[in-house]
Amino acid sequence: MRHSFAFLLLTLGLVAAENSVIKVAVYDDVGATGKGIPCVTEIMGKTSDIKLTRLKGTDIAAGGLKGYDLVMFTGGSGSAEAGGLGEKGREEVRAFVRNGGGYVGICAGAYLACSGFEWGLGVLNAKTVSPKWRRGQGEVKIDGQAFGEKLTDRGVRYANGPIIKADIRKDLPEFETLVLFRTELALNDTPVGVMVNAPAMVRASYGLGRVFTSSPHPEQTAGLEPLVEKAVRWVARSKGPTEEIWKRLEAMEVDKLWLPGAIVDWKTGLPTGQAIKDAKSKHTHCSQFVAAATERLGVYVLRPPEHGVVLLANAQFDWLASDAGKKAGWVALKDGGAAQASANGGRLVLASLKNPDATKSGHIAIVRPGVKDAELLAKDGPDVMQAGGTNALRTTLRKGFGNHSTEYDQIAFYAHGVELPAAK
Repeated sequence: MRHSFAFLLLTLGLVAAENSVIKVAVYDDVGATGKGIPCVTEIMGKTSDIKLTRLKGTDIAAGGLKGYDLVMFTGGSGSAEAGGLGEKGREEVRAFVRNGGGYVGICAGAYLACSGFEWGLGVLNAKTVSPKWRRGQGEVKIDGQAFGEKLTDRGVRYANGPIIKADIRKDLPEFETLVLFRTELALNDTPVGVMVNAPAMVRASYGLGRVFTSSPHPEQTAGLEPLVEKAVRWVARSKGPTEEIWKRLEAMEVDKLWLPGAIVDWKTGLPTGQAIKDAKSKHTHCSQFVAAATERLGVYVLRPPEHGVVLLANAQFDWLASDAGKKAGWVALKDGGAAQASANGGRLVLASLKNPDATKSGHIAIVRPGVKDAELLAKDGPDVMQAGGTNALRTTLRKGFGNHSTEYDQIAFYAHGVELPAAK
């Protein structure tokens, strides 16, 4: 018995150790040239918890990114890297990041990430300021801060990296500029003046995943190598703090607030004291509770004042499926099983249903983490927290949507990454 227990502890320890390793897939195929791959291999080789594996374009196209935390594309030619992936490989990368994987792109990999090229991955809402890209190679100055690294008036190697500006994709969020160029190279009849104060390093979200791109080469600049490791760690941490998320949601006491039968303040769930003039209405508040919960977690979903509280659940259903919902970071999930897995991974997951009668209310709830097997998920769905005809800290999806039993199979699930704001 003692030996079995010791073996169990050893096994759990090995599993924990395996789970703590950040697994990086590096594209090593057509278009990936120069010192990029050797440099990032050397940088990651100095860490104990980052494991780097080289993959071919055909590996990625065949689903080879499964099990990795992020994919990295280094310097060379962005269009050639796109060709090496092929359309199937490019879609595999998009799906990988959309579903929570990370993306790091340096120089050519930054070009590849952009939405402004037909061959681009479109995981970054950016395009180049000019088609003329042969700006030259050499040292330029940068300024900013990335992952705690202050880079004021810092020299960095530059080799024809992209000079980007925001694209206008309505289904993609805007990128955040971390570091700016302060000087420029403008050889070969490339436009002068466009590089100074242009983004040099940016980050963004794409679906549930994170994206970081760098136009210059920190991996080939003495003293800036740690920035590459920090970028890898940032994009790999796309999952949220499940325990803290649910601590905050539980504290909202939806079983005591947002109760049916009264007009309530959508943010607090407290009755406003307003007289109910429509005696036919049950005055339930599922959509108002979800609006309040998402606000407290720092996530946007359609809410007042952008839409009134009347028939808000129906409007939220439409909004989640729209370009606006995608741009805000919501990702559609295929079924209750995927919803359960995503909630278990620390994402905020909504179950949403639109009433086929436009004059009547739909329903929306928050999916809870859980350990149900496939059979039980198929029977009752994941557990949810909700306001509605019956408020519940925990109930099954089937019970929670019991007033919409004929439309049960039309419930849609959406997930969003969570970066918790300071507790209010």
